[in-house]
Amino acid sequence: MQKRLGSRLAILAGHRTLRVVSTVVAALGLYVCLQTANTAAEPATGPHDPTDDYGEFLARPEELANVSVNRIARSLRLHGTAVKLGKTVYDQHCAACHGADLKGIPAQHTPDLTDSEWRFSGDDFESGGLKKFPSDVEWTVRYGIRSGHENARGAEVNMLAYYPEFRTKEDTDDFGDAKFLTDEEIADVVEYVLQLGGQQADRAKAARGDKLYHDNTKGNCADCHGDDGTGIDTFGSSNLTKRNLYLYGSDRASILESIIKGRRGMMPAFDDKLKPEELKAVSVFVFSRAATK
Repeated sequence: MQKRLGSRLAILAGHRTLRVVSTVVAALGLYVCLQTANTAAEPATGPHDPTDDYGEFLARPEELANVSVNRIARSLRLHGTAVKLGKTVYDQHCAACHGADLKGIPAQHTPDLTDSEWRFSGDDFESGGLKKFPSDVEWTVRYGIRSGHENARGAEVNMLAYYPEFRTKEDTDDFGDAKFLTDEEIADVVEYVLQLGGQQADRAKAARGDKLYHDNTKGNCADCHGDDGTGIDTFGSSNLTKRNLYLYGSDRASILESIIKGRRGMMPAFDDKLKPEELKAVSVFVFSRAATK
């Protein structure tokens, strides 16, 4: 009896082993077939690129249209799509003026977009406008600077020409056609600006220029550039203590020309040139490349 039972158990064990082996062989065969099918279906251009898919961690571009740029910048899936699309938009619409590397083009007087200095920006109440957000960039991209759009940055602020013949009609209407400073006084202000930027300057002239710079009945430069010369972001005025931020040159002749002729830089509005998702994407892309304070 025990021998027959042992024989049956041995036979059953053998059948189970055979079934397991058969299952493994079948599974291996299926795997090989699937691998062969996948290899055959793979495009001739190369292996599959997962970034071409829109899954859980990658938003579709059109999703950006109805989300604020500040929210996009805080989301992994939205930010990833925005940066990718934004670079394409930047290369097509912005690089010609700001450079392929976003460093600005001196000959075109465009600013470096990779530093922490942002003209015409600052809407954060808590920091008094010092803290910047992607929405600061978006506003400028959307409406431009002195573009003619009703919401354009700098529409009511530009650098006044101290020679009346170079003033715009609006500035002449606002400030008249009088010459506020003599040529000698303008030369003194130039020396003071050179001094502010850490350059060699005539000390006696710079001392006189200092008074004119802060005199609101004469030079009155402090109103736009600040008492300490560091500029006012919301006005878009230059930080005179940093020569690399002078868009029109920081040498003596260039500073003199800026004071005599004034400066009125312009950037077009892209509100009617870009799709909503493109406008937001390029704003996030540019902000992502900038240094932060």
